[in-house]
Amino acid sequence: MKRSVAGVTLIEMVIVFALIGIITAISLPKLTNSTDVLAVRSARSEVASYVSQARALSIQSGRVAYFVRNGNAIQLVVTTTSGGKSLFASQNLGSGNGVTLAASPSDTITFDPRGVLLTGAYSTSPKIRVSRNGVQDSVCVVGWGKVSVSQCQLAQ
Repeated sequence: MKRSVAGVTLIEMVIVFALIGIITAISLPKLTNSTDVLAVRSARSEVASYVSQARALSIQSGRVAYFVRNGNAIQLVVTTTSGGKSLFASQNLGSGNGVTLAASPSDTITFDPRGVLLTGAYSTSPKIRVSRNGVQDSVCVVGWGKVSVSQCQLAQ
């Protein structure tokens, strides 16, 4: 009597699932690290954008403008004609990207009405460090107010 064999055996199924499990275990740490790298890169771009906007806002309005780090949130503040301060924009990068921000030497970067970095308050170039799970990057303001992400050493 002839028997027809169709399908797969239990042993073959176990081997396939074991291989899938091993491949997943090997690739999972790389996937989680890449999400951290992408979150830090995205937050770094947001910080650089806000600092550039603060500089542009000071030039456009002819008033002093500030980039302010408040915890893991970033803000744009501009002086009003009456001498007060007005919040222009705000974003919380801690809840949005899951990153931690640190500033050095100060939490506030100030631009004069010409868009020039007010250096009297800083002994070194202002830096904002962005980090998440050991991955870190930074944004700094160099020279007269140029925002840089490539010429910046990480703030310690």
